[in-house]
Amino acid sequence: MVTGLTPVLVSACLLGEKCRYDGQDSYCPLLLEKLRGRPVVAACPEQLGSLGTPR
Repeated sequence: MVTGLTPVLVSACLLGEKCRYDGQDSYCPLLLEKLRGRPVVAACPEQLGSLGTPR
């Protein structure tokens, strides 16, 4: 983890995690490029809200 920088919370599907409602991801390489060097915390809002994936 890079010290001194605030972590960025990112939806896990944007990072390539297959956790969308349809079992796919929404991988976004541009987002990864923009966040390079920053600490990133991945979270799936749907799973955190007790929704199953896929459904």
